Order: sequence, then structure tokens, then C-alpha cells
Amino acid sequence: MERSLLLKTLAAVALAGVAIYGVLNFVQPSRYIVLLVVAIIFAVFVYFIAIFRGRWRDMALLCATLTFGFGVIEIVSLHLGGFATTYKDRGSWARVGELGWRPARPGPIHEKKIAANGDVVYDVVNTIDDKLTRVVESAPDGPTVAFFGDSMTFGAGLNDNETLPQAFADLTDRRFRVLNLAVTAYGPQQFLRALEIGEHDALLKKDSRLFIMLTAPWHAGRTSCKERNQWYAPRYVMQDGAPVYRGACSEAASGLFGTARALLRSTEMFHYFFESREPPIDEADIDLYVAVLGKAAATAREKYGAPTLIMYLPDFLATDRYRLGPAYGNEQIMQKLRAAGLHVVEAKLPNPADYPGQPLFIPGDGHPTGLLDRIWAGQIRDVVMKDFDAASWRP
Repeated sequence: MERSLLLKTLAAVALAGVAIYGVLNFVQPSRYIVLLVVAIIFAVFVYFIAIFRGRWRDMALLCATLTFGFGVIEIVSLHLGGFATTYKDRGSWARVGELGWRPARPGPIHEKKIAANGDVVYDVVNTIDDKLTRVVESAPDGPTVAFFGDSMTFGAGLNDNETLPQAFADLTDRRFRVLNLAVTAYGPQQFLRALEIGEHDALLKKDSRLFIMLTAPWHAGRTSCKERNQWYAPRYVMQDGAPVYRGACSEAASGLFGTARALLRSTEMFHYFFESREPPIDEADIDLYVAVLGKAAATAREKYGAPTLIMYLPDFLATDRYRLGPAYGNEQIMQKLRAAGLHVVEAKLPNPADYPGQPLFIPGDGHPTGLLDRIWAGQIRDVVMKDFDAASWRP
């Protein structure tokens, strides 16, 4: 290969590498990330077809054909799967620090979810404050109650006045300073890591009285880095019977093979054809999940003087993929959590017949509606008043 052609080849590969790196690190995760990467690779091979001759050109043509076919299968999988797509304002979320993706700027963030048939599943506004947490209207001072968790606590698909932390603040007459520190796709590992690195010290060092973590057994797939949305999440491994931080989940799958495997798991074809066939969470996953929550609660008490309440969502609230296998049950997991010293209360699902015409979960989405958040907030209020004597709290 002559020098000028070699330089062009290296320049194209380098440019593609930079573009792919930018997509993976700075473009908000969505179902189209893999298609963007495939499009970049396809463009490089088309360029090689134009500049190469002979066998090199034939190889570039073969690779371009395979890449194009991969893209077609991905698009077909998108269509067959009938998956909804969520859109957020450009630049409103970013990879920040060690916790992964989160809101990146204060102010209103428009979020819209569109079903495969074009129907609007929800169209809401999430207001983010200057600390990059979701707004809760509550007492500006006084005893602090901080909520941690994922999209269910953050309030995916809901306006600000319908979230679980807001409902709790309303049902306690806004006597407490209530914080919503949950973020969509987070899990127990973000809860623990945020406390370890003091991510929210400016908020939590001010009269913290109680931390509340809404969790569920499917979080065990997140703490073990098995879920595809945990690529940049904190990774913990068991060492001498305790969870120890080991960088990001991506570091456990580093290198070309690890990156390729992660990209394959992010494809719609994997989601549609293979994900349901993956093995369920196992005993090691459950043990790590329990240990991470236990260490988070211990850190909360040692560092902030606050106890932790675990609100446990049973697995029957999830899709089949997240259901527990025959070797496990919700009671067994709650027993493990209690054995780790955690204060655990099961979130009760009301009878839908008691609320005719009022869905408990957002149709076409699966997250709780404002109604269910208010019901759960009432359960949390009762536990906080009874088990933590919150009525006696004074500034």
C-alpha cells in the first residue's frame, strides 16, 4: 500500500474512532446509539471502497455489505420489538463523575415518550435545581429526608408534582426538607458510591434524619453490572465478605472484545431475540446486592448520622424478565436484607378495583402513576412516623 493511501486509511480510522468515542461518551444513551456507530463504520468502509483497488477494495466491499446487513437487522428488530422511544432535551443529560448518566444542567427538561405506533405515552417536564437534583417543594430548612433510587423514585413519566418524594412531602404537610436524589437507571451501587465520595454532601450534611431507598430484586442485575444500561455505573466486587469499589462497570469489560460485547448487548436485535434467554440473577448477584445496600446504610449512619429505610418492591411488579427464579422469593430476599441490619418494609400494591378508571402504572410504560406514588408515599409516611418517631423531630 503506497504511503499516501496508508495515510488516508489511518486518518479515516482515526476519525471514525474519535466519532465512535464521542457517540459512546457524549451522546445520551438511546435505542439508536448502535445504529449511529454502525453508520460511522459503514461510512468508513464506503470510503475505503472509493480509494482502494484490487483485493483491498473487495475486502472493503465485503465489510461494508456485512455492516449494512447488520444495520438492516437492527432496524428490523426495532420495528418487530415495538419498543417505545424516550426523548429528552438535547444536552440535558450527560455522563457526570463516577455515578454515570444524570441531569447535566438546572432548569426544566422536556421528556417525551413515543410508542412504536406513534402514540404519545407521556409528555412531561422534569425540573432540575441548581444541585442537579429533581425539584421537590418542601420545607427549605428543618429535618432532612433524602430519597434515593431509580426512575420509579425520580418520577419518570411524571410531572414534578406527582413524584414519590413530592407526594411524601405533601402528605407530611411539608414539615420536612425532602430531597429527590434518585436518577433514572440508578441502583444501589450509585446510592453507596454517592455517599462514599460525598456527592451530595452540600445537601446531606444539613440535619439529615432519614435516607429512603426504593429498591427491587431486579436491582441485583445492576449491582452485578449485568444490565446493559450500567456501562458507566460504579462497579463493586466482594472482597473479604464486603463490597469494594472497582471503577466503572465498563472497566470489567475493557479492551476490544469487551467493548464489542457491550455494543452487541446494546443492540435491539439482542434485546428482541436473545435478552429473554439470558440466565436470571443468581445467588452471587443477590449477595452482592444485599451487601451493597448494607454498606450504604452503614455509611449513611457513620457519615451522616441517618438511618436508612428500605422500601422493597416485590418482583411481580416487573416484567417476566425481571421475575425471580424458583430458588428465590421476595420473602427470602427481604430476610437477607434484614439480616444485614437493614430496616425493610414491603411496598404494598393496592387493589386496582378500588381505583376504577385510574391506572396505577403508566399505560405503555410501566412506571408508577402519580396515584400509585401517592399511595406508596402514604405507606412510607406511616412507617416513618411509627418506626422512626418522626413526629418528635425538631430542627
